[in-house]
Amino acid sequence: MGGAAGASDPSKNTAGCRQKFDFLYPLGKPPRHGQRLTSMDKARIAASDVVDPFNLLTIAATAAITVGSNPQSGYGPGLKGWGKNSLTLLTEDMTGSFFVTYAVPSLTHQDPRYYRIPGASIPRRIENVIVQPVWARSDKGGHMPNYGMLFGVPAAVALADIYVPGRKQGFWPIVETSATAIASAPLDNLIDEFLPDVSKHVSVHIVLIQRIVNHMTLTEGTS
Repeated sequence: MGGAAGASDPSKNTAGCRQKFDFLYPLGKPPRHGQRLTSMDKARIAASDVVDPFNLLTIAATAAITVGSNPQSGYGPGLKGWGKNSLTLLTEDMTGSFFVTYAVPSLTHQDPRYYRIPGASIPRRIENVIVQPVWARSDKGGHMPNYGMLFGVPAAVALADIYVPGRKQGFWPIVETSATAIASAPLDNLIDEFLPDVSKHVSVHIVLIQRIVNHMTLTEGTS
């Protein structure tokens, strides 16, 4: 998602993209952080967000917990239910990344990346985490509304109504679910903003648990 603000050296403060970018650029180098993205760059970021191993592990664990705690859900019990739930969550991630990270930012010339501000005060960094879902960077480096979230999330939610079992349908459920997704976005931003600072002291297991909790919070809000 597009960042609310950045520090003086963008190459050191953009969350995520570098490691995930690399294997999607077999014929050339990925753009430097802070460098203007092409539409294809945004498509690669969207794809990498989905197939990132950490994201796939989060989906698998979330599906296992969901099916295990409610075997009578629309997915059914056991391995088959887990498979259906995992596929549904993966499809939701794919459609979400398509609209939020690629399609809408490409049309509105928005930079979908999150920009850390590691040199700022703690309150300023927390503000950056909270504001980012609604106030983003433009491709030119200025600031703009986060259209990727504000329009992309409702589009993804409306599409998910077609294939998610038990999903409430209609205008207001879409508004409610979209609001939950946007309100939950700072939870992931919080990890992106501060994890590099405490990475030597925080286990990857803790981060995975937090990701699963975030995922389940959003999933429960959409059913």
